[in-house]
Amino acid sequence: NSEPIQSNRTKAWQAYYQTYAANINTYASIYNGVLQSDWFETQARNYADTLEAALDGNAIPVSVVETLVSATRAGTAPLQRYMKLRKKLLGLETYHIYDNFIPIFHVDKKIPYEDAKRTVLESVAPLGADYVAKYKKFVSGGRVDVYENEGKRSGAYSDGVYGVGPYLLLNYTDTVDDVFTLAHEGGHAMHTVLSYETQPFATAEYTIFVAEVASTTNERFLLNRLLEKTMEPKERFVLLQHAIDAIVSTYYTQVLFADFELQAHKLVEKGQAITADELNGIYLKLLHDYYGDAVTIDDLYKITWARIPHFYNSPYYVFQYATCFASSAQLVKAMTTGDEAARKATTERYLTLLRSGGNDHPMDQLRKAGVDLSKRETIQAVIDRMDELVSQLEAEAAKIK
Repeated sequence: NSEPIQSNRTKAWQAYYQTYAANINTYASIYNGVLQSDWFETQARNYADTLEAALDGNAIPVSVVETLVSATRAGTAPLQRYMKLRKKLLGLETYHIYDNFIPIFHVDKKIPYEDAKRTVLESVAPLGADYVAKYKKFVSGGRVDVYENEGKRSGAYSDGVYGVGPYLLLNYTDTVDDVFTLAHEGGHAMHTVLSYETQPFATAEYTIFVAEVASTTNERFLLNRLLEKTMEPKERFVLLQHAIDAIVSTYYTQVLFADFELQAHKLVEKGQAITADELNGIYLKLLHDYYGDAVTIDDLYKITWARIPHFYNSPYYVFQYATCFASSAQLVKAMTTGDEAARKATTERYLTLLRSGGNDHPMDQLRKAGVDLSKRETIQAVIDRMDELVSQLEAEAAKIK
């Protein structure tokens, strides 16, 4: 029987997490070192707190992160609705975080790479003929390492070499997820292409604060195109679920992580002791705050913080995934709805953003493109989108026999 069984997921999750639990004091000690180091540098350079110190290099106001966290905390209802829908459709008595990772319906549709490439190129038509032509040239020119291979690293990456252009690494296996990965990494690659064409070496590299805007924008265009191409309820359900899962992992989860980092840093700023118990307590409360009664929160999940590499090597980094997601949500909506003149104006501003590389502070670059991340409504747009998608998912589920 190939049906996924919850008890097997429980055992696998427990085995994985108990490895971290066995060493939790060591992880707390290492993380304490990171927090103390951040706080020392903050004081040495006369910043008000560690968040201000971390954001100053890119001239990002502290209010951006604070607004992101408070708006998301107030907007967890669609996340909880989705969890309850998953529980119902999977027919589970209790629903746990480790149940998030199994598909509700299977669609055994294989999408060969050439088809994926064609669909991805079709999907970015709203960005204009010039963008499409440059994208076509990029994916046709021996710059994409497509398939899995012995000794090749996993995952997918786009990497730029100034004067030569970007190279793209995939591990393509003909799945719908792989098509979205191609769109995502292709978005990064085209950001690099347009930046390198326009910017001198000194300002060609863009910050992470805008990087994920290009990739998630292309994913949204792809979703629109794929939904146009199929009316089959199960296929549409899988596509909508992919979009929702992207919001869960790239938006809600990253904001929860950012919330944790903020609270952990505040402990050290107040001179309080950093222990595994303190950190576990913060994380456990966050799980209850974000998931409410939609999920059974297993006690062992409180140690999740111990396994997040960004906390150790890139403090105050993860919030940028969420702000990029919010930015692309607003831009795609403006590029695909409303009157033609307004759509064209937004598209041109967006392409200017891609061409601008790192020639200005990222908040200013996004403002010129029409996105103001200091405004609560920019963040609210993602929460509203999640709500809309969950409603669509419910409608498609009702059609599936």
